[in-house]
Amino acid sequence: MKIFIIGNGFDRGHKLKTNYWDFRSFLERCYPDFLYNFEINYDIYPGFSEDEKKELLWNEFESNLANIDEDIIIENATSIDMGLEGGDIGIEDTLYQYFSEEFGYINKLSYYLKLWVQSIRIRDLLARTTMIDSKSNDMYVTFNYTSVLENVYKINENKIIHIHGSLRRRDGNPIIGHGNYTRIEKIKEIQKKADEIFDEKESSISRVIGDYYNSTYKNVNRYIYKLDALKNQNIDEVIVIGHSLSGVDMPYFTKINYYTKNKAKWKVYYYDKDKKNQMYENLIEFGIKEKQIEMKDPIEFYDKV
Repeated sequence: MKIFIIGNGFDRGHKLKTNYWDFRSFLERCYPDFLYNFEINYDIYPGFSEDEKKELLWNEFESNLANIDEDIIIENATSIDMGLEGGDIGIEDTLYQYFSEEFGYINKLSYYLKLWVQSIRIRDLLARTTMIDSKSNDMYVTFNYTSVLENVYKINENKIIHIHGSLRRRDGNPIIGHGNYTRIEKIKEIQKKADEIFDEKESSISRVIGDYYNSTYKNVNRYIYKLDALKNQNIDEVIVIGHSLSGVDMPYFTKINYYTKNKAKWKVYYYDKDKKNQMYENLIEFGIKEKQIEMKDPIEFYDKV
């Protein structure tokens, strides 16, 4: 029995425009005000080049989500004149509500991501590989929100684990996020110090930033239980296609290896030759043995023109 691990590169391999720069293009076209306000938090301004914008945020979008310039946000927030007769003392809840509304747009990210995915049309897609067979008993762990497996390859939903949600199944907003818990701890410390000196403005905006960090934090422990469907399965091969094998998702791979009793062959199809070695090393770091891994050119996977 095979387990297919499906990443965003799989959708892109079917000519879908599903990388995060395409998401940015969607925002620029449909929600430019949100995009402008959102990017400013990452020190990205309209005059920057495309390469600069990609480097600062969009190339490694999820991992970069925690890299907002919190110092600038705090400085801007604490300089706002609330215009209250009694000043800014004793109104922490009012300040928190105000800042939540003022900077709360950044929490709309997953909602806009959902709208973007809904706009991606897969109706006319054709199958590009013979390796995916709806008649087999193979199972699929997909990190994608689209339904390419269901619609194009006619895979039964019972064989598919949408680890971070599926629009087809109406799972709500897609799960997106960073794994940088250090930033969460840092902003807690800033808030704590502000509380100690009764700086209600800084305390309130710190709470709002903390809310953002928490809302964009991908806690894999919330979703890893979905892999329990692989328990007691006779898995002899794991095929990875379209996933970079990096970042916050790596614990999932350790869990899958555990359910295969550390014996399954891992066939990993890489897209970027420059990242081939890093992908290999990441698997080793997370417990997959060298003798289990075989790195493959994706041209062998996409055998249908």
